[in-house]
Amino acid sequence: MKTPETRVRSLLTVFTLTRLVVSTAFRMVYPFLPAFARGFGVSIETIAGAVSARSALGFFGPALGAIADMRGRKQALVIALLVFGVSLGLIGLWPVYGIFFWGMVISGGASVIIDSSIHAYLGDKIPYARRGQAAAIIELGWSMAFLIGVPLVGWSITRLGWSSPFLWLGIAGLVSGGLVGVAIPRIPPSSDNWQQFQSGLRGIFSPIPLLGLLLAILTVLPNQVISIVFGVWMENSFGFKIEQLGAASSVIGLAGITGIGCAILFTDRLGKRRAVSVGLVINSLACLVMPFLGAQLWGTLAVLFVFFLSFEFTIASLIPMMTALSVQARGVFMAATLASFSLGDSLGALLGPILIAKGLFANAIAAVIFNLAGLLLLVLFIHPIEKTQTTTV
Repeated sequence: MKTPETRVRSLLTVFTLTRLVVSTAFRMVYPFLPAFARGFGVSIETIAGAVSARSALGFFGPALGAIADMRGRKQALVIALLVFGVSLGLIGLWPVYGIFFWGMVISGGASVIIDSSIHAYLGDKIPYARRGQAAAIIELGWSMAFLIGVPLVGWSITRLGWSSPFLWLGIAGLVSGGLVGVAIPRIPPSSDNWQQFQSGLRGIFSPIPLLGLLLAILTVLPNQVISIVFGVWMENSFGFKIEQLGAASSVIGLAGITGIGCAILFTDRLGKRRAVSVGLVINSLACLVMPFLGAQLWGTLAVLFVFFLSFEFTIASLIPMMTALSVQARGVFMAATLASFSLGDSLGALLGPILIAKGLFANAIAAVIFNLAGLLLLVLFIHPIEKTQTTTV
């Protein structure tokens, strides 16, 4: 019989691998934005519009988060992974822009359900005092996407064609759904009846949870304002080609893993709120330095390293804090949290290409403003509701 610690390790391993697949599909668009635009025969702005639509549809994820609360996290997670896999696979099999657009939209909605179900599951089973470490381990999948997944995408585009990553990522999504179905224990729904669920849902519309969702938007916006123009910036400044963009993404992946490692070590010790504050400040400093590097490749990579490290640390610290802002309808609220991330992504995807026309300085200043607004909100208004939890796996 597995010990509780063994069960926790198995749970975190499956969820981390699942996050790696989903995050690779999500993140690969940014460094290879020019390649996909050329493949579809459309402008970079058109591709960015599809990315924005993908993120925007995620805002409707809370409706499906209700299913996870009423029927169970595992069922919602398995179904979402199957939808995710099919939508990406269709892009690979039929690589035209219309299929790409709708595949991005559908996979974006599924991604919100996948991520929210994973973190709601952790919120149900991991004590709050240890949840920062558990959530950070899951976020390794997000960081490893840039270290492993995106370079593999670059290799695949170069040797198998620009549409090939969609097919094998779709297959990987289907495999992940099967793995979750077999390996993850089912837990009872968090709401036993409709009245109990309604009571929890009303709690989401109180000031602290709503301000938490605004903080989630403001935290993601700075990253997206920079990330959406990452490939264009590197091509224009350094003449990077496909495989070189993949290599640069590996540096960013290392930064993400370092940030997650810092979250594993320090988030629970510092406290979630303080850790988020530290991350926002460091991210702002990196943004302020970025525009003054010119064509200094190593300096640019170093600042990007700090930028993405601090962002990953901030997100990895923010997510466990968010699981404690609304306990009874946690599935809906975590879906709303991920939807807020998606809304921030969508706004950033629209704003970033507009700002880059005026130079990287405009993107950097916008990122700093969003960071400081989020920091002010956090310090003045946001405090977790759930201080302790005794449930274990």
